[in-house]
Amino acid sequence: MTESESGRGIAPDHTLDGRETAEPLAPTDEGTAHPAGADEGTAVIEFIFASIVLLIPVIYLMLTLSQLQAASYATTSAAMSASRIAARDANPSEARARAVAKMHFADFGLRDAPTTITYSCTGPCGQVGSLVTARIETKVSLPGFPLLFGPDRSPHITLRANHTDVVATGRH
Repeated sequence: MTESESGRGIAPDHTLDGRETAEPLAPTDEGTAHPAGADEGTAVIEFIFASIVLLIPVIYLMLTLSQLQAASYATTSAAMSASRIAARDANPSEARARAVAKMHFADFGLRDAPTTITYSCTGPCGQVGSLVTARIETKVSLPGFPLLFGPDRSPHITLRANHTDVVATGRH
């Protein structure tokens, strides 16, 4: 190796047939040169760091979206049941509608979701052909926040569903 080659950061290497080849050297913090492949093993650290930074938010987002989807299904099915109860019952009981709504929310894994149920009618509520509309509103807490802030102060998303049913038979 010549003096000019060593000054440019090129070190000699030998091939199988005995000829010298040049391998580039990377400078280190101390100013000395080392082979370019000396930083092996950092892929594991980078993978773990990327997993923490990327996978945890993606998993949390998936949990949140699945909980919201379940709450949406439960709210819609509770509104349908509540309007059917009101259209077929002579005295629509809010307690019965709440019990049915509680059952729907329990089926979707949301046992303690606060719900409100309201009814409205077009015309007299018991008259054949009038429309009964049930409105369900529920508040779904974001996963993990009730543990931090308590169930009453945690951030939540409000879901609403309406369903209208026709009174088919006269009530006496």
